[in-house]
Amino acid sequence: MISVCIATYNGEQYLKKQIDSILEQLGKDDEIVVSDDGSTDRTLEILEEYKDSRIKVLHHKKNPAWTGRTAASFLFASDNFENAINNSKGDIIFLSDQDDIWHKDRVSTVVPLMKDYSMVMCNFSAIDGDGKIITQKFRDTDPVSKMFIKNLIHPPFLGCCMTLRREALDLAMPFPSPCVGHDFWIGCLLMHLGLPYKFIMEPLHLYRMHGNNVSPAYSKSKNSLYFKIAYRMRLTYNMLKRTVKLRLCHKQTNSNTK
Repeated sequence: MISVCIATYNGEQYLKKQIDSILEQLGKDDEIVVSDDGSTDRTLEILEEYKDSRIKVLHHKKNPAWTGRTAASFLFASDNFENAINNSKGDIIFLSDQDDIWHKDRVSTVVPLMKDYSMVMCNFSAIDGDGKIITQKFRDTDPVSKMFIKNLIHPPFLGCCMTLRREALDLAMPFPSPCVGHDFWIGCLLMHLGLPYKFIMEPLHLYRMHGNNVSPAYSKSKNSLYFKIAYRMRLTYNMLKRTVKLRLCHKQTNSNTK
């Protein structure tokens, strides 16, 4: 079963094109789990208009303590995605933004690979607000390194291009709180744990760059150097803490089976 997890907030402008591009690739037993962060536009109305039982809408409440904080939009988005993931049922999970478009062959290309890989990330084409191609193939090589420090310095993970097996994603749940980037956390942890990963060079995703993206793909961050260092240090600490916990659980499980 496939679960597509989408975090929405005032996404009426592009949401329908995104949902349409996903639904046409899903089977009757698959699902789209939408967690909405209190949209005040027509986002919820658009979802309701589908009358499709595969679309499950959750009403999520933002943490008011994060309002006004540095990178608050990232915190809200990660928390919203976590809610969608926690309420999904599939053994294969696609993460999706609210304003992009999937290539028509994305599911048929990615799903067969999930038998051998825990995490698959595809390349993408960049489009503008009108859907016109800006960059046909954004990446020329796999951006992910086997070295944690390289992934830490230059975050290569883009959630909307990621697909994960349930048992692998479970290792990253729950997200450390507050979580600046759910995709950064998931990707760094799973690569550090040595889980099998695959990059698809073919662009299977149209990433819409319209100026209001929560996470503009690889554009220059406006956050201070202090903030960048601080959140990378926090991520490293949380990752090492999670690794120790997972190893202790694995050791305990092995001792109980002897």
